[in-house]
Order: sequence, then structure tokens, then C-alpha cells
Amino acid sequence: MKRILTLYFSSWWLPALVYTCFLGGFTITVILRWKPLTIVANVLFCIVGLAFLGLIAASIWNLIKRRWSKGIINVILIFACGAATVFAFRFLMFASMFGPSEDGFADNLKIPEGIDISEPDPDASDTMDVSTDKGTDELQDSVRKALAVAGGDVTEFTPEMPSLSKAATDHAQTFREYIEASPDWHVFMEQGNLFASRCWSYGGEPRDELHGYISEFGGDSSFQTRCLLCLDRKPWSRYSVQHLLEGKNPVKPLMTQGNNLHESRVMIECGGVWVEIFEQSGKPERRVTKATVTVLEKEFSDFERNPEAALERARARSRELATRLAGKDSHPFRLLTGMQPGIYGVVYSLNPGEPGSVYLKAFEVTKGTPLSVERLEDKSRTRMTWSIKPSERFGAKAGFTIYEGDWGKPYAARFEVWFKPDSGKPERKLAERIFKIEGWQR
Repeated sequence: MKRILTLYFSSWWLPALVYTCFLGGFTITVILRWKPLTIVANVLFCIVGLAFLGLIAASIWNLIKRRWSKGIINVILIFACGAATVFAFRFLMFASMFGPSEDGFADNLKIPEGIDISEPDPDASDTMDVSTDKGTDELQDSVRKALAVAGGDVTEFTPEMPSLSKAATDHAQTFREYIEASPDWHVFMEQGNLFASRCWSYGGEPRDELHGYISEFGGDSSFQTRCLLCLDRKPWSRYSVQHLLEGKNPVKPLMTQGNNLHESRVMIECGGVWVEIFEQSGKPERRVTKATVTVLEKEFSDFERNPEAALERARARSRELATRLAGKDSHPFRLLTGMQPGIYGVVYSLNPGEPGSVYLKAFEVTKGTPLSVERLEDKSRTRMTWSIKPSERFGAKAGFTIYEGDWGKPYAARFEVWFKPDSGKPERKLAERIFKIEGWQR
């Protein structure tokens, strides 16, 4: 053993060879994606780390012993092996994105006969299928109009929204109820805090976007934006956000680059609410941010004139939306197809009868296996407006992903709508329905 260690540490080539062999073995076991090799891959990963430390130790040992040529070659090989490691891990990341990711969940599942089973419907608000000529919303129209004008290089804008600040502060309860009722806003909870993302409408229906981000890339007006109300004055973003105070003083947003576009992310503190506005666009001028501030001020200026009337208008729009979302069978909820199998939307058309949130649970029909438990509940959860009249329904939308299963392997799943009251009373099931679905495959 002593002889082997002496040979290892005094060699210029052996430590690098050992490291390269173990790195190659680790890379191959990960690429194969064979579950019995998982333990082997973990062991090899640890050995790779030790082998790299051994290479460093060999270089130090040879330099101490004044074996200059061997020591220098060892040092050079340290950098070469480091470069090989970076290449290997980047290759694994690339392979994980584009390689197969079948989980085999639905391989032996059969859809039972003799059950009432539905299929998700096409999403009428899908921008791939509808034209903006069929109806949009004021914010979307303003943003598109702003982007149609060539932008400049001055980034300053004025975060002046006194009506929003007054509405959220002086009429806090009515303001919350208005945001929950309006189809233009999607209210959700994240880590115990309430947020509302501003939706864009297509064909008269609001579209629920991932985390509220709205993107269009390609052409002269490529952009990405999001308007988010932080209803509990807590930040949602995992990114650094520049805090600003609402007012008449022009401010200069901190600028970065994202998607090869000029990017800014500001949090405007408006009394009882914070407003986060994210913009990526082709010019430094904050055209989208300015348009968003203008539209928000107009919306809540209208609200301020008569808060109760504004709330009733929002509830009337939600009732009208519920009628359309219910579909021909007038069911309390439906699923909508997303951009890929396994990605779905849910449209609610119901009235919980008291304040609270609704969300989905799902189970594979034949074995009762719960599906995407934590993620499904989080992504499908939304606040619902309500009334004491059971005959009234209100509409809302949310998006989610089912991860169990693979493309082209459909199975039956029972979806249940659950309601969590603000009062603290026990949660209760409002509706259930069986759908033919597929799992999302990376």
C-alpha cells in the first residue's frame, strides 16, 4: 500500500489519470439514467472529489520535494482537469434539458371503462389560437401602443399613482374585495402572503401566465413584463428589487440586461400596497413601465370616485366570466389544455359562500395515487369572490402542471376542488370530476 501511495504522489500523470477515469465513470452513470446506478453515481461523485484533492496533494508533494518538472505538470493538469469537469457538468445539464425524462408512472395504467370521463378543453385565451382583434384589455392596448413608438435612451419615469395609494389605504377592505373580484387580477398566496398579478385578456378572457409574466419575443417589439400587487407589502420576487416611493419626483431605475433586452425591476411603495413592475424591452426608455403606471392610476382613479360601485362592477364582470367559463354543461370547474401535454389550466365557476381560497387535489383513478400534491395545490390556489346567494357564480382561472406520467400515455385522474375558508372552519370539497390527462415530460 505504501508503495502504491509513493508511486501515486510522485507521479506526474497517475493522479490526473485516476481523476479522469472516475469523472468519466460518473458522467456515464448519470447519462444512463438507470435507477440501480443511482447509488453508484453518488459514490463516484464523492470519489471524483477525493481524486481532485489527490491531484492537488500530488502537485504540492512534488514541489516540496523539488521535483519541479513533475510538480509544474501536476499544476497544469489541475487546470486541465478543472476544465474537463466544467465541460462534463455542462454536458450533463444540457442532457438533462433535452434527454428523455420518462418516469414510467403511466406505463401500466389503463383508463377504466364505464366511468364518466372528460377531456380538457382548448383555452380560448391562448394567444397561439386567437387574435388580439377579438378583444383585449386596456393595459395590453396601452403597452402595445407604447412599444409601437421608437423608444429613447432616457430611463427616468415618474411613479405617480396617488389614486392607487389612497384606494389601498383609505378603503383597504373594499380595495381587497375589488382586486379579488376583478377578472383583470389573479390573486394568489405565496409563502403565506397575498399577491395579485395583472392579467392580459384575449378574446374577452383573462389569461393566467406563469408567475404573472407576459412575454413576446421576436420582431421589433420584443418584451417581457409583469405587474404585481404585493397586497401584504412583502416582496414575492427572488431577485433584487429597487424600492421607490410613489410620488411626483422622477426616478431613475437600475438597469441590467436580460434576454438581450434592457431590464428593470422596481417596487413602488403606495401606502397600503406595493406595486412591482418588471420590464424587459429593446430600448432603455421604460415605455412599458410608464404605460403600466398610467393605466393603474386610471383604474384606481375610477375606483376612488365610488369604491362600492367599482366593486359591484368587478363582481358583475366576474359573474359574466363565470357563465362563459362554465361551458355548455355549466360545471363548477373545467380543465384547459396548455402549451404542452401535462400543462393545464383550471377555470372555476362557483360560489363558496364566504371569503377564502379554492385549490385542486388530484388522484389517479385506479390506484388512488395523489398527483403533484404540493405543487398542484400551490399553483391552482386562487382567491374567489363570493356572495350569500347560492345561485350566483364567480369566475377565476389558474395554471398548473401534472408531473406524473409521460407524453402519449394518457390516464384517468379525479380532480377535486377544495375550499379553505378565511374563518378557520374546516376545509371542504366543492366539486369533483374525472379527466383524461397526460403527465409533463421534460
